Amino acid sequence: METRIENINFLNRHKKIWQPLYWVFATLILFFVFSSRTYDLNIRIVVVLTLATMSFFLTLVINKYLIPNFLFARRYSLFLYLLVFAISITIWIIFLCLFLILWYTASYFHGTALPSFTDLILLISGSYLITLFASIVHFVKETFTKQMEHERISQQKVETELKLKEAQLKLLQGQLQPHFLFNMLNNLYGLWMERSDETPEVILKLSALLDYMLYECNQEKVPLKKEVQFIRNYIDLETIRFDNRLKLNINFPDSIDNQTIAPLILFSFVENAFKHGANRNSGESNISISLISINKSIDFMVVNNYFTLSDSTSTGIGLKNVEERLNLLYRNKHKLIITTENNQFIVSLHLEIE
Repeated sequence: METRIENINFLNRHKKIWQPLYWVFATLILFFVFSSRTYDLNIRIVVVLTLATMSFFLTLVINKYLIPNFLFARRYSLFLYLLVFAISITIWIIFLCLFLILWYTASYFHGTALPSFTDLILLISGSYLITLFASIVHFVKETFTKQMEHERISQQKVETELKLKEAQLKLLQGQLQPHFLFNMLNNLYGLWMERSDETPEVILKLSALLDYMLYECNQEKVPLKKEVQFIRNYIDLETIRFDNRLKLNINFPDSIDNQTIAPLILFSFVENAFKHGANRNSGESNISISLISINKSIDFMVVNNYFTLSDSTSTGIGLKNVEERLNLLYRNKHKLIITTENNQFIVSLHLEIE
C-alpha cells in the first residue's frame, strides 16, 4: 500500500507539469488527427485552439466541481443532469464561436478554403473524446487516492484501537497486582498478629507468587501450566491460614499441553473464592476448583460458599477486572457464567485458547 501511495503522491507533486503536457499533446492530436488538411492552415489553427480551450474548461468543471461534489457524494441523478447541462452549454458556445470564426473569415478573407460541416463535426467529436479521457483519468486517480486514504485511516484506527487495548490491559493488570498484594499483606499481617510459626513459610511463598506476577505476567500470554502452578502455589499459601473448617476439592489435570493463556485470567476467580468463600469468621467453608483442558479450549469452574455480608462490603475489583480483560482479550471466544444458588457462588468459564 505504501508503494501505491507513493505513486499517487508523485503524480500530485508533478501535477503542474503533466497537466500542461497533456493539453499540449491533446491540442496536437486535434490538429494532426481530427482536423483535415483540405482547408486553410490558419483556420485549422484557430478552430483547434478554440476547441482545445473549450475542452480544457469543460474538463475543469467536470473534474473540479461535478465529480467531487456530486459523483463522489453519490448524487448520481444531479451529476448526470449537470453534466448534460454543461455539455449542452459548451456545444452551444462552440457552434457560436465557429460560426463567428467562419463568418469573419468568409467576410474579410475572400477565397480562403473553409472546413466542411463534416470536418467540424469530426473536430468537435475529437475535443469531447479528449475531455472524456481526461475526466476518466482524473476520476480513476481520485478514486484510487480516496481508497488509499480510506485504507490509511482504517489502518490508523486499527493501530489506535490496538494501542488503546494494550493500554487498557496494562491498566487492568496494574490494578490487579496491587489488589492481590493488598490481600496477601492483610493475610500476612493476620498471621503475624497470631504469632504463627508458619509466617516465614508464608513470606517465601508470597515471594514466589510476586516473582511470577512481576516478571512472568508482563507477557501477553503465558503457558497454561505456569498459570495452573501459580494457582496451586496460591492455594497452598491460603490453606495455611485455615484449619479443618476449610474443605477443598481441587481437580486439575496431571499434564497440560502447550496451550497459552492471558496471565491471571483464571487466578482472579480462585482469589475471589478464598476471599469471600473462606472467611475466617465464618463456619465451615467449601471451595471446589476444576479445570478441564481439551485441545484449544478449557472449561474452568469455581464453586464456593456465598456469604452475603462479606460480599456486600466488597468492591469487586477482581471480578470486574477479569470480566473486562476477557472482553478485551477473548471477545467472542469465551463464555462466562456467574450464578448464586443454595448459598453457593458458582463461576463457570469456557475459553478458546491457543
